[in-house]
Amino acid sequence: MDAERKTSTVSERLIHPAYQLIKTGAAIQRSDLVRELSISPSTASNLVRTLVERGLVREAELRRATGGRPARKLEPVDEADVVAVAEIGTRHIRYWIVNSLESIDEAREISFERLDSPRDTMETMLGLWNDLRDELFPGAKIVAYGISVSAPVDSTTQRIIMPARMVGWHDVDLRAIVHELTGCPAWIENDARAAALGEIRSQEGTGTFIYIKAGSGIGGALVINGEVFAGGGGMAGDVGHARVTTGSDVTCPCGRVGCLEAEASGGAILRQAREVGLELASMSDLVQATIVQTPDIMTIIRRSGELVGNALSPLVNFVNPDEVLVGGSLSSMNTFMSSLRAALFSRASSTATAKLVIEPARLGQNSPLMGAARGAYRVLSHERGTSTSE
Repeated sequence: MDAERKTSTVSERLIHPAYQLIKTGAAIQRSDLVRELSISPSTASNLVRTLVERGLVREAELRRATGGRPARKLEPVDEADVVAVAEIGTRHIRYWIVNSLESIDEAREISFERLDSPRDTMETMLGLWNDLRDELFPGAKIVAYGISVSAPVDSTTQRIIMPARMVGWHDVDLRAIVHELTGCPAWIENDARAAALGEIRSQEGTGTFIYIKAGSGIGGALVINGEVFAGGGGMAGDVGHARVTTGSDVTCPCGRVGCLEAEASGGAILRQAREVGLELASMSDLVQATIVQTPDIMTIIRRSGELVGNALSPLVNFVNPDEVLVGGSLSSMNTFMSSLRAALFSRASSTATAKLVIEPARLGQNSPLMGAARGAYRVLSHERGTSTSE
């Protein structure tokens, strides 16, 4: 399997002690971890893989004087190396600098003019990342970049494909732009699949789940046995353009009518609010309207949740996931989540939903950033030739 895509699942309680053993030199090979932690060789291999993916450890050749196949030496990654991440949304860009994958608890945010060219946007971001690096990690070197984009992305090529709201971004290769400007590797992905990658927990029982991003638009991703499923053409998860209504005269940005995104997204809710005389300028205004329980808005949000639940029910029947995780602004609205749950459980089969958990994404709005960080560390590991096989 491609080193950029392979993932591992180990108990979280082993991560810190294993890292400390490697950092102090008490463990320089996988066999040392087996002995010191009383774990199996396969668990040690998965543990090392997880530490590599988190950017904490690398493996180098340990040459032997007797010749033969060289062993692998475990080394802590230089703490002066950091990774820059960003989530490019429809109206904003959130960004941060990380030196490991332990957590992302906050992020900076700027407004985003969608008419800016990809290169101009990246040049602006490089300045912001460098300033933030100097603030958080003085003297550190940015060695890789991870970027999630609120647009279709072909996972096999990492090119942006026919973005409805980003003029001039079709077929753009952000990886090439970033590499040209910095000389560093980059990882590019659709925001929903990036968020799903961020939500994968490095522990036993990661399982299978559906991730739905319900914000100004609607997107989705599927995780099977701990891996994000990209599909045969690299475009899996495009649930936003499933047809959910008939007789609608609202045209979706994709050019069709009746799409889930056109009928149930945050953008659709804002449009429907204007139709009943409520002027809400942004998703923040919409969230505030739900807090004060504006009646017309609550009715619209209930319908939105119901449509999303209806759209997900056949997917739940087909995939039988452990969880449905919901991200984006709408996931913070109890009315939306309750309506989604009720519709899904009423439409999906009882066997598929017997153990199903439906809840907001655990990392909230930072899921795409965590996924971008994981992706960046993976391509960095791949470029450096770090082993991720047993």
